[in-house]
Amino acid sequence: MTLDAETLLKTAASAGKRRSLTELVIQALNDKIDRGEYAPGSKLPTEPELCTEFGVSRTVIREAVASLKLGRRLIARHGVGVFVSDGAGQSAEMDFIDTATLNNSMHVLELRIGVETECAAYAAMRRSQHHLKALKEVYARMEIVAVDDDAACARADFEFHLAVATCSENPHFTSILRTLGQEIIIDLRLKHAKANAKERKTYIRRIQREHGDILEAIERHDESAARRAMRRHLNESLERYHNLSSTRSD
Repeated sequence: MTLDAETLLKTAASAGKRRSLTELVIQALNDKIDRGEYAPGSKLPTEPELCTEFGVSRTVIREAVASLKLGRRLIARHGVGVFVSDGAGQSAEMDFIDTATLNNSMHVLELRIGVETECAAYAAMRRSQHHLKALKEVYARMEIVAVDDDAACARADFEFHLAVATCSENPHFTSILRTLGQEIIIDLRLKHAKANAKERKTYIRRIQREHGDILEAIERHDESAARRAMRRHLNESLERYHNLSSTRSD
């Protein structure tokens, strides 16, 4: 007998399997949309209501809803709520990145640029062989992640940045990234979600090269190069969001 997503969700929640909860909520919400329980054009229940319905935290709900917005199944209308897509007008990238999410991602990136550029420099200065080896292992895992799985790509990307923070030998860098974890994951899923498969593969390869540049600078103990590589990597996303924001305001 095949269990539906909601039964699986309850089982996972009772077992404390935090990592799988978001994906199970995504599946459960998709099931409800497919069955018509959430009809096209209808408003999604509020976050507190969804937390009660699925028995999970607000963080899990936010991650799941963000993922479904990337998949164009949900649409956020600023100041009104989140609605089930009716399938119309969802071809453009900025149609499914709502203003609030876009602005928040820009703010998070501005903070990350200030923190992580110096973090990378300290990582190059202080990294131990043990932590360098761990960073290389994370990078190797990134290279084998399926490019069509935006959630897996985002998690691998975040783990790389955490590993860089660990190399800095300053626990506060790691603490800051973990505190911002949910916001960073949402931003990374926005970055990794590409409608066109060819464009997506090209983008992922470029991101890998940028991470490789950071890794190489840290391995060489080159503080200036590590700082530049991290700033270049994060600035690309910030500029992309600024362009989207400017386009919307025109």
